[in-house]
Amino acid sequence: MAQPPRSPLWSKTGRSLWMAVAAAVCLQVLPGADALRWMPEDPWAFVPRVFRPGARADVPEDAPIDGEVDDDALLALGPSAAQVAHGAEVEGEEEGATPDAGLGPAPASADLEPSLVIAADDGLPRPPRMGRTAGGLPLLPIEDPQGSLRRLYHRLAAIERGEAHVVRVLHYGDSLLTGDYVTKTVRRLLQKRFGDAGHGFVLAGKPAPWYRRDKLHLTTSDDWEVYRLTKPKIRDGLYGLGGVTFLTHEAGAWVRFEPSGDDLGAAVSKMRVFYLAQPRGGRFELKVDDRKIEVDTRADAKVERVAEITVPDGPHVLGVRTLGHGEVRLFGAVLEREGPGVTYDALGLDGTRVRLLRKFNAEHWHTQLRQRRPDLLVLQYGTNESQLAHLGMDAYKADLTQIVGHLRAALPGVGCLLVSPLDRAEKDEHGKLVTRPVVKRIVDAQREVALKQGCAFWNTWRAMGGEGSMARWYKARPSLGRGDLTHPTWRGAERVGAMLFAALMEGYREALAKR
Repeated sequence: MAQPPRSPLWSKTGRSLWMAVAAAVCLQVLPGADALRWMPEDPWAFVPRVFRPGARADVPEDAPIDGEVDDDALLALGPSAAQVAHGAEVEGEEEGATPDAGLGPAPASADLEPSLVIAADDGLPRPPRMGRTAGGLPLLPIEDPQGSLRRLYHRLAAIERGEAHVVRVLHYGDSLLTGDYVTKTVRRLLQKRFGDAGHGFVLAGKPAPWYRRDKLHLTTSDDWEVYRLTKPKIRDGLYGLGGVTFLTHEAGAWVRFEPSGDDLGAAVSKMRVFYLAQPRGGRFELKVDDRKIEVDTRADAKVERVAEITVPDGPHVLGVRTLGHGEVRLFGAVLEREGPGVTYDALGLDGTRVRLLRKFNAEHWHTQLRQRRPDLLVLQYGTNESQLAHLGMDAYKADLTQIVGHLRAALPGVGCLLVSPLDRAEKDEHGKLVTRPVVKRIVDAQREVALKQGCAFWNTWRAMGGEGSMARWYKARPSLGRGDLTHPTWRGAERVGAMLFAALMEGYREALAKR
């Protein structure tokens, strides 16, 4: 008896098509695949770039990008030792101020309504002129007309005068920071200049396989449930400082932090674990080498707490291990050293947009921030918003104003710096690679909100070269931009971090020169 013909849907070709469709669906929800997701105006999104209609960058294949990342040249920026010694206090910091003493209680509001707007002139100042470092790297100054960075510069100057401070910077962002790109460069240069105060805050696990922290080996067991500000979400909105919470009911679940640095990042003297105390909370063990401390997380109500263990400064293996008796819920750990020195926390999460920050429980987020005691808060978003060609700028500015205003209210006296997104390229009607128009609108909106809210602003897009810069970075050899025309290569990220450090040091030099 003849077999009925097989449906073409189950032929080899049909199975290949089904697999392609399944892959496309997965890319729509897979964390970290933002640049590969299909948008209505990009029907070629799933076609490998080599098979797409050719786009013209109108730049030579080996187009040079001026300037090199030279640590020695970059570390020579900023004020000289003589200027620091004779500069007294940076103008604007109250005499006798003790930032490490704490910031007082957080605001009681548990939501982000209404927004707080700090009054400023409607007219914005002219953008600064571009300069060059001694190594030829572009030097675009930070715009800070209201002196938001005075606290940071005051604390850095105190370190250079011999005071044993720890200066803490928290840098929030999206996928660019998940792998510690850009942030690891700024951290390295700041620590070379002002001292290594440790790795800072690290998540208590990996929200994505590519999550990493430079010079630190992070490993975990498979017993943890992971909830992110993006997805999957948790109902109470308690995501911790880094926007990710890890929980388990199992005994024996573990997290291990092992510093792997040499000149920087090798030593630790203090470990602080951020966790949630709660009804029916379980227990965990905090361990450094052979020393152990048991922590009971049971409490009458949910409350953010910190467990701390100190050891002699040096190389150590640090870890957390659950002991059962209920749910253990962790946010992350701080690995620090006694001052003087700097920590630079990378708080990046794939797929994050400014609007998503409203999903934090505000009171909880403010408490976590204040427990970290920062001297500067950096916000760098816009990459994911730039997917939306018709992003509404009024709504975007309202969201950003709301977030910045509430953070300023929660952290009085703490500096704030908005860093714009990088350039993003697309093809115009002639096949030429150009800046995606929405990028420029986002940059302008961020600058307006930052300066009107009393924050500083740094224009990454302009520092890269402005219009068409991602195309030039992509065509450069070695390439500075990835094939998605959105993210930098590691060399490009190193360059962005070096330019941000140079801008910070230029502002530091100018702050001391005013005395």
